[in-house]
Amino acid sequence: MSLSGELHKIMVVDDEPHIVEVIRLYLEHAGYVPILHFRGGEVLERVKAESPDLVLLDVMLPDVSGFELCSQIRKLPGAEGATPIIFLTAKGESIDKLRGFNLGVDDYIVKPFDPNEMVARIKAVLRRTGQLVTAPTAPAEHASKPLEVGNLSVDLDQYKVCLNGSRVDLTPKEIELLHFLAASPGRVYTREDLLGYVWNFDFSGGTRTVDAHVKNLRKKLGSHEAWTIQTLWGIGYSFEVRGT
Repeated sequence: MSLSGELHKIMVVDDEPHIVEVIRLYLEHAGYVPILHFRGGEVLERVKAESPDLVLLDVMLPDVSGFELCSQIRKLPGAEGATPIIFLTAKGESIDKLRGFNLGVDDYIVKPFDPNEMVARIKAVLRRTGQLVTAPTAPAEHASKPLEVGNLSVDLDQYKVCLNGSRVDLTPKEIELLHFLAASPGRVYTREDLLGYVWNFDFSGGTRTVDAHVKNLRKKLGSHEAWTIQTLWGIGYSFEVRGT
């Protein structure tokens, strides 16, 4: 169930009717509301109109690339631009996955796939992005305080990051990674550590997934005097507060 108390809407975009039908059956059985599309050309407008909780997107569509659609969705303003996206693909090469993660994809499912694993991955992404309600929401006065370091503020409850008081457009996974690193300044995490702690799933993307997300964070956040995300070559990453 979503934060609004309604059933999650999962938009499925795939040009293979038999695959879409299997996905529909398993989504409905799991309690989701599937929104089905067989072509990519109409998807951007439907995302804006229907505000799905997650998009299950085939990479190889006949009329438009899944990569292009993902890029267009990420450019949408507000909540629609942060809609979680899982790629469906027959390509398991790391170069394809790295390209997707650079665009802000949350996970990959490689065809042929186990429908039960698909449902589990959808649930995991919804949980990671804060959309899956598993317990009563705490009153606002008991919500955790935003993590603040210099000019940086990371509010994991609201999935909001601000620099100098202005909101920065980050994907849910980028926010989670930034918060995790910044919560323990000076501590070094290997890429494997970060996959385990932040992704919290038997993830098939490999450690280059972490590199892609750190690269995106640095690009979007820029360089600052008070703090930095430090690379320790051959080891991993740490969040360093300068002058301490």
